[in-house]
Amino acid sequence: MKIRSLIITLISAATIVLGGWLAVTAVLQLNEASGLQRNGVTAQATVTQKWIVAGESRNNSHKIRYSFSTGAQQVTFERPVPVPLHRVVNNGSVLEVTFSPDNPALHEIFPGQLSGAAQSKLTGGLIICGIGLFLFFISGALSLFRRKKTDV
Repeated sequence: MKIRSLIITLISAATIVLGGWLAVTAVLQLNEASGLQRNGVTAQATVTQKWIVAGESRNNSHKIRYSFSTGAQQVTFERPVPVPLHRVVNNGSVLEVTFSPDNPALHEIFPGQLSGAAQSKLTGGLIICGIGLFLFFISGALSLFRRKKTDV
């Protein structure tokens, strides 16, 4: 029985740590998204290529390459985009992006892109953390129940 309790405790601890790590990184990403919303600069980005990567998940399979000017330089990025956006853009399409003047790699192709992903990650992290805590408390309660039963 002690090995079972140890295994459950280790699984609980691992899920709590994983969920906590996801939640903390999501909060940091939400802070970045908030800073971008407050201090971001808009620019017109031109789509130069779009393609679909076979074998990837639906969230990562539809990609575009685009470039925009930060004022000081021309930058080019390629990113996965939602399928509806991928369907409506073509080579030469213009998108309005919001970028950080300090770091153009930190940008949004559409409003709420960064905060939406971070909110999903935060929700997932909290759920995973909750599962770990649930396992931890249930295993503790069962352990107490077993002790009382054997003590009698």
